[in-house]
Amino acid sequence: MKILTISICLLLFISCGIDNSRGTSSYSEPKTKIEDVKIVKEHSNAWAVRGMVRNISSSSIKGAVKIKFLNSNGDILHSHKAYVNDGDPLNPNQAGAFEYFDDPKEFMNVVDFDVEFYER
Repeated sequence: MKILTISICLLLFISCGIDNSRGTSSYSEPKTKIEDVKIVKEHSNAWAVRGMVRNISSSSIKGAVKIKFLNSNGDILHSHKAYVNDGDPLNPNQAGAFEYFDDPKEFMNVVDFDVEFYER
């Protein structure tokens, strides 16, 4: 009987610990805002994707963007990374540019971009 009581108490203790861990959220507020993404076709042999990343956090950050080239179905045709602000930190509320050049044929069937910032 004593073993059964200890087992039930142990089981209740473990299940309460599991339930409490499920209530913890790992969501965090975004630190950046992506702005003004566009294709620049200034040169016949190299087009660019340019844009800005604004630091909307209260601390300095540094990193790069992953640019996903999307077709009309939303499928990713290819992706590349580009450093933001030449790899230098962005202070709070500061914006930094990114730019990625590629051959114009790499833009065939591309109708949109998905740009994500990641810290380094």
